[in-house]
Amino acid sequence: MKIGDLVRWGGSPDLNTTRRDTGIVVDGPREGTRGDEPAISYEVVWFDCKETFWHNDYNLELISEYR
Repeated sequence: MKIGDLVRWGGSPDLNTTRRDTGIVVDGPREGTRGDEPAISYEVVWFDCKETFWHNDYNLELISEYR
């Protein structure tokens, strides 16, 4: 993923069934760890909630790439 990509929440199943919000990646990647495992996160502006949050890449589903 890269800045400008359109993404959808692809994380926890309970949130997938209630609302699949979409957003745009505005920053990242940022390297870190989750326990002992490496993790890469991206900052996403979500359209519905009008908020910006950092999420690990495995919680995001790429919808469309920015070229």
